[in-house]
Amino acid sequence: MNELKMLGKTTLITGGASGIGREIALKLAENGSDIAILDMDEKRCPEVIKEIEGKYKKKGLFIPCDISDYELVKKSCDDAIKKFIKIDNIVCAAGYGSRVAIEDMEIPEWKKAVDINLNGTFFVIKSLVRHMLANKSGNIVIIGSATVETGSGGGLHYAATKTAQYGIMKGLSYELLSRGIRTNIITPHIIDTPMLRKRYPDNAETNAALAKRVPLGRIGRPQDIANVTLFLLSDDSGYICGANIIADGGAIHYLH
Repeated sequence: MNELKMLGKTTLITGGASGIGREIALKLAENGSDIAILDMDEKRCPEVIKEIEGKYKKKGLFIPCDISDYELVKKSCDDAIKKFIKIDNIVCAAGYGSRVAIEDMEIPEWKKAVDINLNGTFFVIKSLVRHMLANKSGNIVIIGSATVETGSGGGLHYAATKTAQYGIMKGLSYELLSRGIRTNIITPHIIDTPMLRKRYPDNAETNAALAKRVPLGRIGRPQDIANVTLFLLSDDSGYICGANIIADGGAIHYLH
């Protein structure tokens, strides 16, 4: 068996009930990490925790949490610290977008993307950063999006807030790196997630058309992003700091 790269670590993940967040939670647990998940999905998230604890024999904690509410996020993070004593890693995987043209976009729709993608990312990191600084160590990975390059995939509000996440990553890296905390962002493109399937149905014709947009020749899988996340959180990537890791099968450059 390969060395468990996350043995003895604890990771807090937002959006861990499905899609990329779920696969990250399972991949990290497989590699030895205890997992705390902040998510609103009270149906699917307990199933993920059950797999973490049953299959991988790691500690799991599901905290129902609306990450757009700072006070609730702060309490949820404090509860995670009480259970695990130390939080080593943060993965911000929660995200929201919808394909609505700007002329049809209502203000609440815009604010929802800002609340989840931008404010939620900031609230979670702010709630844990003093804890990490006290331990003089930590890793933060943000799941971004290729929409920052293409403008497509989730509406203007999605593109704007995902671009802002890139700014958060850069600012955090500048502020925290000398104090022991690494921050990086991953940029996926066409990944087979529930968000993708809201726009593209899962059938042979659609999947073939999507695969043609990827030079590698296939749609990305959540596991692909989970593998990159594992690498960025492990000591193997210890010299990678403030980086944007593009994991898109070559699609961004193809589209440009």
